[in-house]
Amino acid sequence: KREVDFIVGSTHPLNENFEADIEHWKKTIRDNCYDNFELTECDILSETYEGEGQSQTAKVKFVAKMIQVDSREKTEFMETSTFERAGKHIRQGAWLYREGVIEEVTALGEEGQNTNSTQK
Repeated sequence: KREVDFIVGSTHPLNENFEADIEHWKKTIRDNCYDNFELTECDILSETYEGEGQSQTAKVKFVAKMIQVDSREKTEFMETSTFERAGKHIRQGAWLYREGVIEEVTALGEEGQNTNSTQK
């Protein structure tokens, strides 16, 4: 399901994919969104916090499990997402997605090698 407004509204302005032209950005997301995967499970592995108040940063490591809609093939990936507050004047100080590092997950559910990591 495409949650374009949620993606745009929860992305930190310093995220490398943030676009000031919101309507163009929404169109880009709609054009490139993957509809052929169904999220079946999301397991939070860890979360950490640094800083205080509006300068707080959080890191959340999770494994997302999905099924390819047509083939029913199962797949999964692990991501460590970084969230930051952009200040109380932006979305009333809400946590916003700054960046993520994606890693492969082995068949046993263990972390893949860092050589397979990609910045998102």
